[in-house]
Amino acid sequence: MRNGRAGKQASRDAGAPYEPSLSYKQATQAISMLGIKKANTEPWQLLLLGLLAGLYIGVGSHLFLVAMQAGMGRIVSGAVFGVGLVLVVVAGAELFTGNIIMVVAALTGRLPFGRMLQSWAVVYLGNLAGSLLLVLLVNASGLLASHGAPTETGAFAATVAAAKLGLPFGEAFCRGILCNMLVVLALIMSSISKDIISKIACCILPIMAFVASGFEHCVANMYLIPAGLLAKQAGLTEHAALLWNLIPITLGNIVGGICILMLHPNRIRQLMVLTKGKEL
Repeated sequence: MRNGRAGKQASRDAGAPYEPSLSYKQATQAISMLGIKKANTEPWQLLLLGLLAGLYIGVGSHLFLVAMQAGMGRIVSGAVFGVGLVLVVVAGAELFTGNIIMVVAALTGRLPFGRMLQSWAVVYLGNLAGSLLLVLLVNASGLLASHGAPTETGAFAATVAAAKLGLPFGEAFCRGILCNMLVVLALIMSSISKDIISKIACCILPIMAFVASGFEHCVANMYLIPAGLLAKQAGLTEHAALLWNLIPITLGNIVGGICILMLHPNRIRQLMVLTKGKEL
């Protein structure tokens, strides 16, 4: 009997038109379950997946430098930077700015806030480690500096790093808010897309918008600033300035991600009804 029902369902599905995205109910459940899945990942796995995400975003950040230095403009540079998020989503990794989406699972009562904060911390450290590892590899390859002098890309990286380090706290914070509103939207849209091409488009377009607009992403800066400082052979004191750039941008990224989730209160309320009392 069960096989018969399954066969009938398969026949109906075969004759139905293809839908590239999940239904509304499927989407809301998928977003909530995404946070729970992340929270149930072992810390050492989160750290490794965070390291991979740092590498991936670093690849996108280096492509941004190359495209900008070649005069391709912010639109093209933003598009190639989006490769980093595509790798995170499609290949699978843990990105701090994307993990802000775990707030939905926490608000629905399916994830303790303590577990969420622990996950954020581990992934953040993994992202930083992966970004710095890629910076060291790229620098050792001679692509940032060669024979004691910056390359063209390295010189541009130094200019980008100086501009980022020169941002006042308030401006950096606001740019971080605006950035992660778009990043979280990209991840929400990609999570409800069924096929790879749709996921890629959902990743690249919002990321292109944030890069072209000059918004700030903490994980991208984990690569871009050290790359510029290494290219000009800066001292340890200058490298320590990375922290003062990351603090306001990280806070802004958190606020921006939560804001875009809170701008959809009907979805949050429905998720709370669906999952009430189901805590981990």
